[in-house]
Amino acid sequence: MSPISQGVFFLILTALLFGFAAIGFRIGLRARTAPKEQVVDIQTSVLGMLALLLGFTFSMAAQRYDARRVFVVTEANAIGTTYLRASMLPPAHQEPVRSLLRRYLDVRVKAQATASDPASFAAGLKASSDIQRELWRHATEAAKEAPTPITSTFIVALNEMIDTDTARVAAGRAEIPYGVWLLLIVVAVSAMFVTSYRAGVDAARNPFTSLFLPLLVAVVMILVFDIAYPLQGIVEVSQRPLLELQQTLAVQ
Repeated sequence: MSPISQGVFFLILTALLFGFAAIGFRIGLRARTAPKEQVVDIQTSVLGMLALLLGFTFSMAAQRYDARRVFVVTEANAIGTTYLRASMLPPAHQEPVRSLLRRYLDVRVKAQATASDPASFAAGLKASSDIQRELWRHATEAAKEAPTPITSTFIVALNEMIDTDTARVAAGRAEIPYGVWLLLIVVAVSAMFVTSYRAGVDAARNPFTSLFLPLLVAVVMILVFDIAYPLQGIVEVSQRPLLELQQTLAVQ
């Protein structure tokens, strides 16, 4: 989970980019005799580095987003399979297990809906863990009562469901390292400074270097931030597979 909100990050980032752009232009005006060729080379190098870091960070964010999206489908499939294989258990365990799985699915959906609240999310994880232990108790008793390959298929499905839950939580907690964000911000403000510095040296300030470029970089970076932390912004990981499964199990 992000340590700051998306809005705060955008405001701080925009202020830094516009601020360093303004500072760079003013310093450039006072350095009219600076070798323009060197300034152009530095500008090209810093902008190239910024483009590389933006692409790298976007790739990291997109990979984490895809992993979270895939695990939603994987978890829905795992819960659905476990529910179907509950019919292979001894009769005394079938309905209690189905009831636990329906409650487990409700808890998982609710936990994801409140994932932006650490306390609620932690409570959801605890409730999930409690239900998992109760399901495993049924699986153990069923294996003792009917130690057959058919019962084993349910145990395998239940084990996969529990493993998927652990993997999905880990994927949700996977974040872009703070060091990467810090480096990206430093290079971004440096690029704005150098670009505006060149404009100052040329005494030719224009809206592209003073307004459009800083704003464009800020928008791209906030998009990467949004993808990296999908609980805060407009980019969300769809819970539709779990919601559809919830509707299906509710009528069975």
